[in-house]
Amino acid sequence: MAETVLGRAGTTVVVDLDVCVKTGLHTRQRVTMRGHTTPTWVTVLLLVSVIGYLIAGIMASRRYRVTLPFTRALHDRWLANRRWAWLLGLAGGGAALGAATVGGRYAGVLLGLAIALASGGAIIGTINAMKNNVGFRMSRHHDLIVTRVHPEFARAVASAASEPLTGSRRGRRPA
Repeated sequence: MAETVLGRAGTTVVVDLDVCVKTGLHTRQRVTMRGHTTPTWVTVLLLVSVIGYLIAGIMASRRYRVTLPFTRALHDRWLANRRWAWLLGLAGGGAALGAATVGGRYAGVLLGLAIALASGGAIIGTINAMKNNVGFRMSRHHDLIVTRVHPEFARAVASAASEPLTGSRRGRRPA
């Protein structure tokens, strides 16, 4: 998978291409993604201080809103798999609560079930995100970088960003 720069973090970006961000196939469908991202250096603070990490994460965070060409079927599959992962995680939490309240000889079985369900939900959620969705990160210079994209999409963005203009602003032909 590839990655490409879409613009500045903290802005609204609309990608007006007809190449699906995940499959590289032609599509006219669009999906808007919202969220926030922090620079990668903030993660290093976890080694020093959790409080420092939280404070720096809040201060350096930038929101994004990106409209991408995305095949609707693939996006819907990502949403459905995400729901299954959350349900498994919640079932694991319920089994852990049951292990804590029931006790007795079933506590070990319920605790094992809780660990298995919660781990399964985390694994399915991670695989789903890696396979069916894109990621966003921010560079040191506050560029918004979209990751896990198809190489055809990355090439289309690069060529669209570097194509020369064929005319001037007032309709005159360039010399």
